[in-house]
Amino acid sequence: MLFAAPVAAPAFAQGAVFGTTELKARQAALLKASLADPANLDAAFEYAMVSAQVGDHEAAISTLERMLVFAPGLPRVQLELGVLYLRLGAEDVAATYFESALAAPNVPPQVAERVNLYLAAIAKKEAPAKVSGMLTTGVRVQSNANASPEGRRIQLNGNTFLLDDTSTGKADVNGFLSGNVHFSYDLGLQGDTLEADLVFYGARYGKLDRLNTEMAELTFGPTLNLARIGIDDARLGLYGIANGIRLDGANYSGAIGAGVRLGMKVMERDEINARLEVRRRWFNDTVRYPTASDRAGYALRAVSTYHHRFTAAFSGRLSLMLDYEDAQVAWKRSLEAGVSAGLTYRFSSPFGPDAGPWSIDLEAGYSRRGFSRPDPLVNRSRSQRDNEAWARTVLTMPVGSKGTAVALTGELRRQQSNYDLNDYTNALGMVTLMQRF
Repeated sequence: MLFAAPVAAPAFAQGAVFGTTELKARQAALLKASLADPANLDAAFEYAMVSAQVGDHEAAISTLERMLVFAPGLPRVQLELGVLYLRLGAEDVAATYFESALAAPNVPPQVAERVNLYLAAIAKKEAPAKVSGMLTTGVRVQSNANASPEGRRIQLNGNTFLLDDTSTGKADVNGFLSGNVHFSYDLGLQGDTLEADLVFYGARYGKLDRLNTEMAELTFGPTLNLARIGIDDARLGLYGIANGIRLDGANYSGAIGAGVRLGMKVMERDEINARLEVRRRWFNDTVRYPTASDRAGYALRAVSTYHHRFTAAFSGRLSLMLDYEDAQVAWKRSLEAGVSAGLTYRFSSPFGPDAGPWSIDLEAGYSRRGFSRPDPLVNRSRSQRDNEAWARTVLTMPVGSKGTAVALTGELRRQQSNYDLNDYTNALGMVTLMQRF
């Protein structure tokens, strides 16, 4: 028996491998072997490893705890027990196992390194103030970057006009940088927190420089734990909103507003997230956008998403959206309703467990938008009506164990409109580098 140097297994906390027919068959075979020879710690450890990989945490924990009865003080076993309890949200129990692993004599350096990382993560999580986020940069290629009609011939009030070549759909490449920084502070009041999010985005285009964009938005406010009123696993957030956008090197628009969000777990595998926001928006006229101020007014947006985890590997979601935009001129006022659905599949990395699981995300959606009055310059008798559909796929590939990932995205978007100027198709491809912190 060579358990002193156990199998070089993937860390349970990384969730590197998910349930497959082969893994479940292996789990059953290892269970049979362990029952036949309870003193075979190698078989027991592998059984625990495979059980964790298929999401059977109870079997993994009970097996590892039984191993400590046969052979007390094994640092690797204590490490993996700590990781499993950490995944289940039992930080105190996890910390006890981590500290026991460090206290054992002759702790392998790689075990001590991982234990210290997990203890630091627990300490950081227990601190009242926390900062986290993600930085993203990448390159996007689009077949119709300016969302314009493919042809030059359009109808305006029953007459045929030819667009200038610069007003038709153009392919372009752009580079972008975006980020999301999240701050939270535990108020020490039954789980209530004070939270702030800063989102920013910037893009530079190769040809269509009038689309060069910078945007920043800050939300700030308290999030309340609803367990105080008997609703477990639910949080209600109230927040203010401040937003600013620059377009083509000039201040284009700004907004202030407020929102409310609700997140709650309704069953073991189901969760609902919803938000309602109202904003007061203003727009500045510029040389290239001389009528931007026509869109000034209030905007109201409601979004609700239902998440369901089918298995450890598969999860899905369904979203509903309603968006009303007021405007200075009646033909710019719009009401939009939409629906989207997505499916995510997570699987082990072909380059080994250290990188964490890869994922494939498929999503499709549809929305219908209607405007309150006809635009007299386009059609004096009919208001604008748009039908927009899109489909997207994303392959996300973590690199290493430091929160870095590369994503490949493909999307096709089609908007059909009774106003020729707003009828377009756009296909895009994108390569993204992401870094969590």
